[in-house]
Amino acid sequence: MRMDGTIPGTSDEFVKQVSSRAYDMRRHLQQSFDSSSYDVLEANPWRESSKPVYVLTHQENQLCTMKTRRNRIEVEKELGLLFSKGGKRRNQSKQPRTGTKFQMLVEDVRDGVLVFEDQNEAAKYCDLLQGGGQGCEGVAEIEASSVFDLCRKNRALAVLFRRGRTPPVPESLKLNLGARKRSLEDHEDLI
Repeated sequence: MRMDGTIPGTSDEFVKQVSSRAYDMRRHLQQSFDSSSYDVLEANPWRESSKPVYVLTHQENQLCTMKTRRNRIEVEKELGLLFSKGGKRRNQSKQPRTGTKFQMLVEDVRDGVLVFEDQNEAAKYCDLLQGGGQGCEGVAEIEASSVFDLCRKNRALAVLFRRGRTPPVPESLKLNLGARKRSLEDHEDLI
């Protein structure tokens, strides 16, 4: 769709549109707005020992998940240090190296368990998933520490929807969780 809501008439117009800076800015803004309603976590954010949360279930109490892409900045830094030193060869001159700094983007994709602070919001989201044919059958109350234990054992992440924030529709959530958040081209602007 064009900025005015109409569909481009030709494939050239479509490519031109999705390659435009305005389209990219709009997409980033929508992605930022959607992602502000949830947090992707590896560890339990609560200190109290018994905090109830709500997870979505399907097929004999299996947890509902969505593929979630996560940047691994700590790995990028380690690789950058390793490759930027680039061990010198014995006969290499001691002239300073010219060229670009080593850059690498490291991401992994894991299952993201959908976790809600509010039972009613979890039930509404389950209905949205069910209506979209994504198979949510119910909501289960579970201790937050148990959810994060399950995530750790299964190398999964928790996609936590905070109470009172409106989550994106399931299709947008699926796209946002799986989307690349940055590229090497983003880094070129910083150098």
